[in-house]
Amino acid sequence: MLPDLHALQQGDADVWDEAFRWLWPVVLAVAQLKLQLYFPDEAEDVAIETLEEMVPKVRDVKTVEELRPLAASIAHHRALSLLRERFAKKRAAGKIESPEPVQAETGADYPDPAADSPLAAVEQKELAEGLSRTLSELKPPQGAILTDFFFKGLSYEEIAQKHGVAKNSVGVYLKRGLETLRRIWGRRGES
Repeated sequence: MLPDLHALQQGDADVWDEAFRWLWPVVLAVAQLKLQLYFPDEAEDVAIETLEEMVPKVRDVKTVEELRPLAASIAHHRALSLLRERFAKKRAAGKIESPEPVQAETGADYPDPAADSPLAAVEQKELAEGLSRTLSELKPPQGAILTDFFFKGLSYEEIAQKHGVAKNSVGVYLKRGLETLRRIWGRRGES
């Protein structure tokens, strides 16, 4: 039986106990899925924090059925935040170690968290989106020429032909584009 949404919104403790029992398997499964490889012991904490965060959020839902996907989403984001925080601390402290000694002792094949963290795809996507936005700030055709040269590996001749500029101008566009990128990143670093 589903918990009564109105009673949840009124703060009924007994109904909240029901809701927590109903939501627990979902939030725990999501947390375990995200954290099992690197921080499996943190999954229950993430699940508990998710349920705590649900209390004020219940006012924003229209039906009780919305609570499960909302809880799953919150658990997912909390787990990602924990991973970001832990891996950032390890990188900052220089504590990312090679898994080879552990592999030699146990025979287990653990991925290197620095090279293959569960956040790698997220970080790469965020980096690509940020770089794409920055390149779009450049005067045409600087961004396109930088992309063609550095990411697509086109030659000066191919770039000149593609963009209708003189072959000797490609280097100038690249130089100016890189200088502009440095200025943009410098401004962002100051703010």
